[in-house]
Amino acid sequence: MTVKNIVSCCVAASMLLAASSTYATELYRDNLESGVSWGINSSSADVAATFGFDYGAAGVAIPEAPNTRVGDAPTTGLKAEANLAVAGADEFTVYPIGQNFTGNYELRFDAWMNFDLENYYNNGQAGTTEFMGGGLGYDNTGTSVGSGAQVLATGDGGSGSDWRAFADGAFLSTSDMVAGTRNGFDPYYSDFLPSMLPPAGQAQTYVGPEGGIAGSPGFQWITFEIKSANGKARVTIEKPGGDRLHLTSINAPGDAPFTSDGNISLTYTDFFSSISSAPDMQFGIFDNVEVNSIPEPSSVLLLGLAGLGLVARRRRNV
Repeated sequence: MTVKNIVSCCVAASMLLAASSTYATELYRDNLESGVSWGINSSSADVAATFGFDYGAAGVAIPEAPNTRVGDAPTTGLKAEANLAVAGADEFTVYPIGQNFTGNYELRFDAWMNFDLENYYNNGQAGTTEFMGGGLGYDNTGTSVGSGAQVLATGDGGSGSDWRAFADGAFLSTSDMVAGTRNGFDPYYSDFLPSMLPPAGQAQTYVGPEGGIAGSPGFQWITFEIKSANGKARVTIEKPGGDRLHLTSINAPGDAPFTSDGNISLTYTDFFSSISSAPDMQFGIFDNVEVNSIPEPSSVLLLGLAGLGLVARRRRNV
């Protein structure tokens, strides 16, 4: 099959997938206005998970998340921070208490990554590279990505592996990524996520190129989506206008099995010990978490499509 035919099949099947997903059943939803029904597992006390945070307030000035519904508080969500005051790698995961999902289902959540632009450009990126993401099949105990199908991304493109996926804690190889690389500077990512300026209300001043780093989701909303069906997971990000980018298909070759039954999780981590000179600008925002069932026609298509993006990419590189 030619790359053109593969792409055509992907487009046609994606249209069918979207149509059949219309009949999905919502299994869970939370807009993170309260942490009463959420648990947290953290590696240290030097982290903060602030539910009901008003991210539209003065000094933060982040616009409303793309999947906020009528009746929801328009700019409240979960503010996530790590490595606040004591130099050292820190991470934490939050999860909805008492939830357990089985069968074929999807997790979606809105995510915003903020960082200290001044420090990034004028102080060698010290302390600005942090990760956020989440996944399904969580075991309710780990502080990070040790169980289920998980994804993480940097906000500032400060890692050689800005886009990471995991299967029960196993770090997927670059060949498992559609782009053939985890580096956000690759055109596959940078063409999709342009460089963005921080919100004017943050009054961030710096000397250097305008805006954040193309290929990483700094200063912009994206929606993570992880669809799990029949032992495989398809990981996608979506921009507010609806444009989508396929990141990876976990266990598509059958060599990265993961536990799909379990809870969902949201993870924030700083793998590095350095601290930014403006830690108040270093944070992530989660909003609008939802879990939906995947109807059987969609699960069949998901199973069939799981590796096509990888095949197309690799054939272009031959």
